[in-house]
Amino acid sequence: MKRLSILLLTMISVGLVTLGCNNTTASKDAGVNTDSAIIADAIDSEVLEKELDAAFSKMFENTTFTNATDYFKTDVSDDYFTINADGVTQNKDELLADTDRLKMLEKASFKFYDQKTRIYGNVGILNGRSQAFFDGTYVAEFLYTAIFVKDNGTWKYTSWQGTWSKDTPPPAVLMEKD
Repeated sequence: MKRLSILLLTMISVGLVTLGCNNTTASKDAGVNTDSAIIADAIDSEVLEKELDAAFSKMFENTTFTNATDYFKTDVSDDYFTINADGVTQNKDELLADTDRLKMLEKASFKFYDQKTRIYGNVGILNGRSQAFFDGTYVAEFLYTAIFVKDNGTWKYTSWQGTWSKDTPPPAVLMEKD
């Protein structure tokens, strides 16, 4: 009886060790806690971040009077929404109809800095600061959050929120450029 108990205990121990080894192998195969998985994730993150940065640049090049109609058909989500630094909120159709704003964006040039990029699955969030210039003259600084959602392989521009920076010139200076 004692031999049977020892044999049974040995078999159970061997079974548990084998099961544990199989789970470790399955975890490695699934990409959990391995050096190669960490490196692959880092490479994937870099690729996604580059894609998202390219989508952000494309957004600023195309949210203009000349390009918006075509860009908004392919690269902007249907539920797009913006809250602008001047307090104006708009959905996709309202922004496309706001030709004065699109013409203004087309005339401006921007300098971006302090940008942070975060990616959570298929959602990309970019935060930073930007300075706006008209004819080379600095007219405003704003803080921004741009949100993109990856849909069928394309980072679609989904949302914008801008806030005047404390360093923005007073509104009277902005109006002098008319």
